[in-house]
Amino acid sequence: MKFIIMFLLNASLFASEYEAGYDVYFQNGCSSCHGINAEGSGENPKLANKERRYIIKKIRSFQNGNANTQAGEVMFEFARRLSDEDLQNVSYFLSNHKKDATAKYEISDEHLGGLD
Repeated sequence: MKFIIMFLLNASLFASEYEAGYDVYFQNGCSSCHGINAEGSGENPKLANKERRYIIKKIRSFQNGNANTQAGEVMFEFARRLSDEDLQNVSYFLSNHKKDATAKYEISDEHLGGLD
């Protein structure tokens, strides 16, 4: 019985931290450059399923004004907006990423305009 209670407690903590990280990722515009599924594109690296400590280290580096490339300097402003709690949540979300198949953030054709 103890095992079941601990499992359920851990599962609910996972869900809440994952969901909080999901919110941080989308509310801070991370998906604009890194993709809806954190798959990356062009110079913007894939973040999905990276090690959590790597993500935390990189974001902390950006918060301190350090980047390896000029393109990485774009991250300074985004990283500085994150609280410690946001950082923990978004790093958890990314390191445990599951592809979002809900199309929650897809833009419908009616918003893009017609093909006239």
